[in-house]
Amino acid sequence: MNMMNILFILAINHYTGVTTWAHELIKGLKQFNVDVIFVSSDPYFISNKEYIKDISLHSNVIESLDYSIKYDVVFLHHTQHENISKKVGKKTVFISHGSMVNSANPKLKHDMHIAVSGRSKYVLGADIFILNGIDLDKFRGKKLLNKVPKKCLYHSRLQPQKFVYEACEELNIELDCWKVIQKNVTDKINDSDFVIGYGRSVYEAMSMGKPVLVFGHNSPINKNELRKTGISFNLEGGFSDGWIDENNFKKLLYRNCCGWAKKIYIDNKNDMVDLIMGYDYKMGNVNRRLAEEHLSSQTMVNSFTNVIKELYYA
Repeated sequence: MNMMNILFILAINHYTGVTTWAHELIKGLKQFNVDVIFVSSDPYFISNKEYIKDISLHSNVIESLDYSIKYDVVFLHHTQHENISKKVGKKTVFISHGSMVNSANPKLKHDMHIAVSGRSKYVLGADIFILNGIDLDKFRGKKLLNKVPKKCLYHSRLQPQKFVYEACEELNIELDCWKVIQKNVTDKINDSDFVIGYGRSVYEAMSMGKPVLVFGHNSPINKNELRKTGISFNLEGGFSDGWIDENNFKKLLYRNCCGWAKKIYIDNKNDMVDLIMGYDYKMGNVNRRLAEEHLSSQTMVNSFTNVIKELYYA
């Protein structure tokens, strides 16, 4: 029997949450023929040659679609790709990586609608949810943590707010961040005592045995902007769930560790100082164990493989 043909349609090829998720999944789908295409109205999003080279190791990156080819299954995550997916796919699977933006809420009926968190499944009415998966061998810490933190990584594609810099300066903590997120994120995570971030960046840091403070540019500028523009544009403040620990992790995981479980709004230095003061280096080992229990990429790949086969043989 011929191998099943699968197409991933991605809206961006920079190293961010969705694309690192896609890379991890595609890397594990070795039993299928996988093509990847990047479709965006913004040329800036289709410019990262490093990511294209990286994902080409596990798939065939194509520049344009041949509409005479029908893929057995098409994966998509953005509403602007729904009509395209229907033209080239025998079966289509929409992946919602959140529920706070319109583009993550499919407008058309798909053969399967999957969310990456329990909350998104509930809000959007998805069929199932499959959690983010992390390569636990690649993301493995190699550095002992300081009892008093000396270095923090702000693990986000956006720059830290001014008050985050000020809080770290007051606490004599070196603050590192990304100008452009690169392939080898493990180096920056490894060099840090703790990580500030949300979503997939939380899981990467947990896997490397780092204490994690959930916070970012993850709250609306105002309530009327939320559904229109998403949750990553507030440069003044953001929501926090505090520090990840074994007592709150499952509750925070239900909302993809995005700060929306507790919704502690932080927009000033003093409150950020108080949050950071909750650092406990012992949570690094706890977080690694939690990652091993809940965030394995192999578990994610197995779940998607079952979905693919279920759709194919239906």
